[in-house]
Amino acid sequence: MKRMLGAWLVCCGALMSWEVYAAPCLIFVHGKQTDTNTFTSWTAARDYWKNGSDDFIQTATKNFATDYYVVGYNGSQAYWDADAAGHVANEIVAATNGTADGGGNSCGTTYAQGGSFWIVAHSMGNTVMDFILGNNDSSDPNYNYNGPYDTVASRISLSISLSGAHRGSEGADAVCGQSSGGCNWAASWIQSCDTATYWLRSSEDVQVRAFSSAPAKNVYLTGGYEAIFGASACLSGEDDGVVQYASIYACNGSATTSYDNGDACGNSSKQEVSGFFNLDAAHENHSDIRDASDSDTRRSIPDGIWTCSGSACSPNTVVQSSMTSAEFVSILY
Repeated sequence: MKRMLGAWLVCCGALMSWEVYAAPCLIFVHGKQTDTNTFTSWTAARDYWKNGSDDFIQTATKNFATDYYVVGYNGSQAYWDADAAGHVANEIVAATNGTADGGGNSCGTTYAQGGSFWIVAHSMGNTVMDFILGNNDSSDPNYNYNGPYDTVASRISLSISLSGAHRGSEGADAVCGQSSGGCNWAASWIQSCDTATYWLRSSEDVQVRAFSSAPAKNVYLTGGYEAIFGASACLSGEDDGVVQYASIYACNGSATTSYDNGDACGNSSKQEVSGFFNLDAAHENHSDIRDASDSDTRRSIPDGIWTCSGSACSPNTVVQSSMTSAEFVSILY
């Protein structure tokens, strides 16, 4: 029982059939933070997507040719908090109404005018979106808990998940002292077990799927497999140094199951009965994937989006030799 809370051809492969959309307005939702900077400063929320001259948003929007809106929220709080899910929901509705973000960016065509809107979320931003999209109907366990979730679900077309913490992170387990002794000790030097981290553990009692239904709009999954020395030793299977594949690909079963590019869970084995779909995997770590700083190989995964010689690429096939996830997003529309 759910719980209550109060067609683009490329060098190595081709994209499978992908529904044709008018150019969407891209709405960016950042991940976890250790402070409130991205909530109180739009510039901090915008900078989350940058690394020096590398800029995920610039690349994903084809050098700003596509309209976009940057959401900022309190990433130090639980994903279901009013300052997290509630605030994100309100910002998304504002974006679809044509309101400008803190930097003056707006969606040129509003929802009332027939505009289309995609969410691009990283890390905890996807846990926030799971909660919103899984509580948009009166039959859901936390319907419109602290925001207009139903309006969000009715207005966006889809959500693209970058290394999403859909099933929590074993890294968060270690930070909160619930991993092996060595991992707990090492993680304790990195950060404290704050509220957001506590609610991002892989324990079933805090996972978003325990408080939500299947997402109202499709969530498309990609993630990184570039391990980080030391940190990845505390994660199961392939990982991006922070989140393990079982979570990145929203897998059913144990959140600590070991997966790799060859056996990542398929579309019929997700944390909910519907709504989650595999795209591919990138040789990027948890930070690289959201700041476009590492143009590297991309690989196919089970039920993914790439084709080779007219049929689905075998899992773990290199489908791109040098492509960031920001570039990947830019070829999806």
